[in-house]
Amino acid sequence: MEDYKQPSNAGQGMGIAALVLGIVGLIAAFIPCFGFVAVIFGVLAIIFGAIGLSQAKREQASTTMPLAGLILGCAATVFVIIWVLVVVGSIGSAVMSHKDEITNAIDSATIESVKIQDSLNDVEIATDTIKVEETK
Repeated sequence: MEDYKQPSNAGQGMGIAALVLGIVGLIAAFIPCFGFVAVIFGVLAIIFGAIGLSQAKREQASTTMPLAGLILGCAATVFVIIWVLVVVGSIGSAVMSHKDEITNAIDSATIESVKIQDSLNDVEIATDTIKVEETK
């Protein structure tokens, strides 16, 4: 009789989890306001993929799913980081190009609030009581 060994399934559960989280993270990375959540999915896919890959290598099992999850998790995380850098950079450049206008707006808002406070100090508030009588 031949000695037939069944292939090991070590790391496949973690590989499936990493693959699913990597796919969800990559899809979520392309949704504009949902992209920050993709970092969570991406990091979890990286963690599960690395654990599954090490388990599969230790038991000499298939490393396809953990490796795919690891790659998709890295891609989702890198895409979100690049997206955040582009958004922050564009906002920063817009602020720097309108720096004088923003400074003037802040200064004028401060001056107006001071004028309002000065004018309120000179106003006297008088309260009157009003009696209401019921007619029968």
